[in-house]
Amino acid sequence: NSMLRLSATLLLSCLALSYAEYYSSVDIAQELGEVEQQLVTATRQYVQQQQAQLNLYNNFLQQVKLEHALAKEQEEEEYLAQPVQAFQLIKRLVVDWEEIQEMLNTDAAAETYSEAVEQLQEQLPQLDDLQGTIKGLARLQRIYNLTASDLADGLLNGEQTNAVLLWRDCFEIGVQLYELADYKQCLEWLQVAAKLLNELESEQLSEQLAEIYEYMALAHFELGADEQAQQILSVLLVLEPTHIAQHTATYLKHRAAKCPKPQAEKPWYANYTLLCQGKRPMGVVFNESALSCYLDFQRHAVFTLAPLKVEQLHLNPAIDMYHGLLNDAQLDAVQLEAAKLESARSTISGGRKDDHRISQQVWLEYNSPIMRSLKQLVGAISGYDMANADIMQMANYGIGGQYAPHFDFLNKLPPGYETRGNRISTNMFYLSDVPQGGYTVFLGLHVYVKPVKGALVVWHNKHRSLGNDWRTQHAGCPVLQGSKRIGNIWIFESLQEFRRPCGLSAN
Repeated sequence: NSMLRLSATLLLSCLALSYAEYYSSVDIAQELGEVEQQLVTATRQYVQQQQAQLNLYNNFLQQVKLEHALAKEQEEEEYLAQPVQAFQLIKRLVVDWEEIQEMLNTDAAAETYSEAVEQLQEQLPQLDDLQGTIKGLARLQRIYNLTASDLADGLLNGEQTNAVLLWRDCFEIGVQLYELADYKQCLEWLQVAAKLLNELESEQLSEQLAEIYEYMALAHFELGADEQAQQILSVLLVLEPTHIAQHTATYLKHRAAKCPKPQAEKPWYANYTLLCQGKRPMGVVFNESALSCYLDFQRHAVFTLAPLKVEQLHLNPAIDMYHGLLNDAQLDAVQLEAAKLESARSTISGGRKDDHRISQQVWLEYNSPIMRSLKQLVGAISGYDMANADIMQMANYGIGGQYAPHFDFLNKLPPGYETRGNRISTNMFYLSDVPQGGYTVFLGLHVYVKPVKGALVVWHNKHRSLGNDWRTQHAGCPVLQGSKRIGNIWIFESLQEFRRPCGLSAN
């Protein structure tokens, strides 16, 4: 029937041929609003056409009903003795009913709708987008200590939002987390889904509640809590004796006792989580009183009348933030340059895509006034020869987007980089404010940096001896709210010998 055809069309449409990875960038995800608006328009037109057809069918049936009532009132023989009435009956059976059946069989409105949806096929997100988004939510929960209950109520790290989740939303999150083998957080979301469903107090929803309990039982079992899993299934089978959970109970009884154990947290994770929250571990001594903010008139002649506003974030190794370098017009100009290019998913070593780094990026050449001015600005601040600087990498982070702990120096130089050397310096522009989350943190130094729109953060990845400075391990924390945009300009070793010469010691 038409509804089955529509369902099939929508299902096939979700199997998009080109994969945009919407979850990896807020900028990319914004395109989905227009896609959904087109779906709304097409669906509204379909519903209106269907309603018009339903009205036609109802009017026809009502007319037939009136004729039958008239025939009953006049006696059938007397009714058919009237030539016009006899004609109308035969004409209905020969012509009208055939037209009705033809309209029901063809359903032109459904075909038009299917064609409209098919045109959007390549723009629709895929299952990987859904799972990527849910993994981002789970990551935010872990890093910022958020509960599923608070998120369902629209409470984001203490801030009330309008994004309230229904039981179906929570259930879907739980199911996908189960598929991703994140059983602990899966249980938390399923419990919220069950709570919200029970609050509806509808007996018609018992089947859906049974499905939630079944997933809860499976998640408990995967975590090694066999007894709790069996208890949930026992309750479920009392409520729904014919439910398919009978098979699940049998499956659990015969399955091997060994269950996969959750992966152990990495040793740096606890410190990383605290720094992302703007905190430091207990017992860590961080001498903030030794740091200062000052105006620098002498770095370069261009700063004589407009001095640099410098904030020291760490002394050794030096990490400095330069405030107020770019205004809104300049930031908009950079964004316009980026909009001319097609972004790509950011990768890690070896060109691999991984949850270690979730963002989209473009590389911006210095062939426009705004990009040339940024190159000159970094050269004036750093004092380095910018002839050996990389073009600017602009990245935009997605839902729960992050860049896990890493170093900016390259472990292995790519082909052709032998004459350029390694990345001696990182110059990172913050191109947007981030309302919550998105800090840059240096794990070994216990430094956390809140993104400040228009500011630049600078540090060296190499000692003067050009040995790797392992103290500069850093990370980009998950974005809790907002869109994080950064622009990285890396300066390489070659041509800098006399601008940052070796000292008397190795480091």
